[in-house]
Amino acid sequence: MCEVRRSNSFHGLSMVELPRWEVDRQFAEVRLLKESDGARVFSARRLQPFYSSVALKCMKKDATKRKDFLKEFYLNYYLGLHPNIITCYNEKFETSSSYGFVQELAPEGDLAKIVETESLGEARTKRVTEQIAFALEFIHKKNLVHRDVCTENIFVFDRELSLVKLGDFSKTQQEGALVKKLKVASPWAPPEVSVAVYNEGYHVHSSQDAWQLGILIFVCLTGSYPWSSADITDHDYKSWVAFLKRKTTKMPQCFRCFTPRLLRLLRRLLQPKPEKRFGVKEVYKYLSDPWLVKDKDQFDNVMDNTEQEPISRQKKSLLKHVETKLLELLRFHLNNSVACQEPEQVVQTHNSSEEEIYTASEGVSPT
Repeated sequence: MCEVRRSNSFHGLSMVELPRWEVDRQFAEVRLLKESDGARVFSARRLQPFYSSVALKCMKKDATKRKDFLKEFYLNYYLGLHPNIITCYNEKFETSSSYGFVQELAPEGDLAKIVETESLGEARTKRVTEQIAFALEFIHKKNLVHRDVCTENIFVFDRELSLVKLGDFSKTQQEGALVKKLKVASPWAPPEVSVAVYNEGYHVHSSQDAWQLGILIFVCLTGSYPWSSADITDHDYKSWVAFLKRKTTKMPQCFRCFTPRLLRLLRRLLQPKPEKRFGVKEVYKYLSDPWLVKDKDQFDNVMDNTEQEPISRQKKSLLKHVETKLLELLRFHLNNSVACQEPEQVVQTHNSSEEEIYTASEGVSPT
């Protein structure tokens, strides 16, 4: 038998042999977990040697090329060394109608089932975000792009989400690969994919995973999508783009529960231009910051964030007030011949830069 080592090289896949299995003879308690186009996932219990619970991913032969199946298997086996990527065992097989391989079983299923019934809240969302970013960072270092980061492909090992793992590598490609758009519009797809014409080619880039990570954060916190498609014809997406480009000061309603720091992160991940989009590692900088506005009355203040102009309207007003007070103080000293400060120093203070004037006020510093 020709075996392929744990590597991201797929030369020689055509020579790999697949043992013929009768699933009912190899496993007990086989139950269907989920089914999609051309693939089904089962839970099962080994009959030997340890009677452990596993997951079986089976792909229909009439919908999957043998080479594509083997590519996904070896990708998962190779990447499964990471603690936040689903483990794939070195067990592959075929039946009369399917190709299959054995994976570890996530006791709580996938994240989609949880998000359908409840929003995760800030703490659990941060746990998911950190772990998936860690997994994606590992994948990107291997010059690969996952291309299908979504709640259905994140597997849960406990209800507190202290351990989640990324899975399903059926769409994973090498960085820079040319692929064709085959699916209809998806709320997870970045704009460069959404606007591509059906069956038209586009290049794979890690920034596409970063976009999907941004959508994941939004979905986990709100339980819904920010838009149906990242296309300018979508009203919700168009509002987001207008807000990013500062064509309007009106923040999209669905983003108003987010703090300035989270909005800053989302601006960087959900950046329409892929060349300006930040990588997945960017999320680490924001994990210690609050993400949700606790008081609804604070919604109007969310606009005053760290990526607004260097001196906001509020600060400009304060600056003008400080200048007025300094002028009054100067007149008082001159009129009353008070020598608390040399006139040259007072004039110098008045003519100083905005930063120096801020420093002259009590406890007010520029940001």
